[in-house]
Amino acid sequence: MEKQLTPLSLIPYPQAVERLSGFFIWKRSLKIFPGEFGNEVALFLAGLTVEIRASMVDSEALTQIKIKIDRELAQEAYQLRILCEEITIRAHNETGVFYALQTLRQLIMSGYQVGSTQIEIQAVNIMDAPRFAWRGFMLDEARHFQGMQTVKDLLDWMAYFKMNVFHWHLTEDQGWRIEIKQYPRLIEVGSSRPANQVSGFLGKQLNANPHSGFYTQAEIKEIVSYAAARQIQIVPEIEMPGHAQAALAAYPELGCTGGPYQVSPRWGIHSDIMCPGKANTTTFLQNVLTEVLDLFPGKFIHTGGDEAPKTRWKTCPDCQKLASESGIARINDLQTILTNHISQFLQANGRMLIGWNEMLAEGLDPKAVVQYWVGRKKKLLQHIRSGRKAILSNFAAYYLDHGYAHSPLDKVYQYEPVFEKLEPEYHHNILGIETPLWTEFVPNRARLDWQVFPRLLAVAETAWLDPRKKDLASFHQRLPAFLKQLDVKNVGYSKLMDSNPPFHKRIFGALTLLQAGKGERSATLCDSHSTPSQPDRWQPDQQ
Repeated sequence: MEKQLTPLSLIPYPQAVERLSGFFIWKRSLKIFPGEFGNEVALFLAGLTVEIRASMVDSEALTQIKIKIDRELAQEAYQLRILCEEITIRAHNETGVFYALQTLRQLIMSGYQVGSTQIEIQAVNIMDAPRFAWRGFMLDEARHFQGMQTVKDLLDWMAYFKMNVFHWHLTEDQGWRIEIKQYPRLIEVGSSRPANQVSGFLGKQLNANPHSGFYTQAEIKEIVSYAAARQIQIVPEIEMPGHAQAALAAYPELGCTGGPYQVSPRWGIHSDIMCPGKANTTTFLQNVLTEVLDLFPGKFIHTGGDEAPKTRWKTCPDCQKLASESGIARINDLQTILTNHISQFLQANGRMLIGWNEMLAEGLDPKAVVQYWVGRKKKLLQHIRSGRKAILSNFAAYYLDHGYAHSPLDKVYQYEPVFEKLEPEYHHNILGIETPLWTEFVPNRARLDWQVFPRLLAVAETAWLDPRKKDLASFHQRLPAFLKQLDVKNVGYSKLMDSNPPFHKRIFGALTLLQAGKGERSATLCDSHSTPSQPDRWQPDQQ
């Protein structure tokens, strides 16, 4: 990170920046030959008026932005060399080209002013590559459905900040959001609930506002394609065996008691979960996942596995029978049996299972990837040292649904996700980091924007930049240029004075997690999912 000079307006900051003399003048008469990178160039030029040459009939010297393949560079690495007369990009493949172009776009946008006909870009040589292969953001749409436009907007921002995994939480106790043609009642019944809990996690107060929403398979395919064009893989999450009341309400035969069940209007952990002792449960899950695999071509499928109390299993004859036949002493171990069965099913179809760290057990399939969020750190480290791959989403820093009193912007930026006690020789088993947004108290777009931004930018820099090069002061110098860009796009982010509250407001930050809104005074709990025509920031004191 540069110390003497004002840093370039880039987030995440590149690994190596060499300033050169002079400036490149960005103007409308520039010419670029996209060649095989038509998609990457088209996305880069969106909103920028530049001539695209269809061929190289004219002299190559007329083309001022050149893209070249260099197989010696790593998969996601790139070189961006800006001279006074031309810009050259070198990358291993289209992924590196895409990231180089996003870096160039950030430099252009930071110098843009309304009515300007040209922009001066500092001559510079940038060598760059990400710290982590997994740079993720998770959106929970099961609690509150946000809709396609919101998802696409988030994907655009992720791509701009070089994040490459969109973890899509699509099923829950409170709603099933993905069409499964073999099981139509998942949508007919499971996608709607009669009310919403509006008190904190320990309260019981409900409103009378029904909530519903789901994605058709055609819409899913459109979003998957949209993400892929931006170098983002989508990882769907189909919860099992817990957080499944929406599925049980639609198909009560999947539960231990047979119901009746309802799509829950309440947040938290529920005792009714899927019954592994019934043969039709694994059949149902495999059939659902078969359709999911057809929709999501990526390598990973998330199956949840968290917060699954075994209360019903302990008195269920079917579960007791399966435990006896399997020779297990603890009824809880049925979850490992179910998880391993699904993991092997996914592997037979060329995919890999991811689950939250509650699934960790001695007999767990070694190929299953664990996503860490809280607790059981000693067990997790044992698994990582034995070769298990992990994704880190520490609850204390990376949960974007937490209020800023608990997780202020600076804390999120400064947090080091890799465990201090993990020896360097095992660091390669950390795939990367991911920041989740759970939406119990995020009912609309205004609240979503306020929770996500600007903290998403802090996570993006941690995911990309070598931790020895991170610099909080530099981050704050660069941040205002991006807040202006968020303003242009009507993103209602949290203002800096709110995103870094004073110390006295942080003292009891942990206690706020049980309150309505997770620490912020009650939001307007409406079901508006449209993007505001003007910046519309959700405020902590909004009633």
